[in-house]
Amino acid sequence: MSNVTDSSTIDLINNISAQINRYITLFVLLFGTIGNLLNTLVLSQPSLRSNPCVLYFLGSSISSLGIMLVGLPTRFIGVWISTDPTNTNAFLCKSRIFLLYGFRTTSVWLIVFATVDRWFVSSFRVTRRFLSSRRIAHKSIFIIHILSFLLWSQTLYCYNTDRIQAPLTCYGMSPICRIFNDVTYAITTVLIPSVLMLIFGFLTIHNINRSQRAVVPFMGTIHGISALNMRKRKKKNRFNKGSLTGMLLLQVILLTLFSLPQALQQLYLTFTISTIRSPLRKAIENFIININFSLTYVGNSIPFYIYTLTGILFRRTFIQLIRSIYRQLILFLCIIFINLSHRLFPATR
Repeated sequence: MSNVTDSSTIDLINNISAQINRYITLFVLLFGTIGNLLNTLVLSQPSLRSNPCVLYFLGSSISSLGIMLVGLPTRFIGVWISTDPTNTNAFLCKSRIFLLYGFRTTSVWLIVFATVDRWFVSSFRVTRRFLSSRRIAHKSIFIIHILSFLLWSQTLYCYNTDRIQAPLTCYGMSPICRIFNDVTYAITTVLIPSVLMLIFGFLTIHNINRSQRAVVPFMGTIHGISALNMRKRKKKNRFNKGSLTGMLLLQVILLTLFSLPQALQQLYLTFTISTIRSPLRKAIENFIININFSLTYVGNSIPFYIYTLTGILFRRTFIQLIRSIYRQLILFLCIIFINLSHRLFPATR
């Protein structure tokens, strides 16, 4: 009786896991790809691109788009069409892991640098504010890309298909590879970035609170600028600064919450890989694996929706872009209509 109950429970867990994996994959693939494409379009606008923090956002959005296009199509094939090709093809297995982990590391570290940039900008020290520049941002983005993909270049050797006693079919070939990759991922892509993002996020909030308590030192007119105008300018600068900071802090919190469970679970699976598991335990762990992997993709699919909800500056630019595209589309359709009219109804002389 107990075996029958366990069997039905395992079937139920596996079915729930498969359905969650199926629909979350489709949802995240659609909304994540669209969101990151729109993010790239909006953040690349000249009105925003001049800000160093926006450059980090732009680079992170492009990396997140890479995560969507590299990581999810094979999962989509595996749950909707046939077998995941990365489970049977060694080249696809290696290249997918290399690109996926490279893009993930790049994406999260660019957000780390964005939080540091916000701390520089909000600082009272002039020397720190000078560290927020486009030149430094361009160099940082280039270096982060190089180091991230160099870090995961060893996956081209370490990963392979049909791994025995591994939690996933495409996994590290040896215990050393598995421990190194899982520990490296947990530390360099999740734990250290999360800690740094939270630290510099709170430091930025502290600086902004200090600046809000600051009092305008002069109430009269200084060089033709009234105290009222000074307050308006200060409020406008604080508004622009706060808009980007609010977008960033919410993304930091959600990114940490979505990525931390997977890192902890990978460490757990690696250090308990030799443990003999019952079928019920395997089903439960497989269910948790699917949930955690899906959450990491969710974390990379939501920045556009966070920016739209919390970033007034971003939302205004997005609306202006939509209006510009709409006007160009109308103009294009009018030109086509006029050309067709001339061809169908040529003027008679």
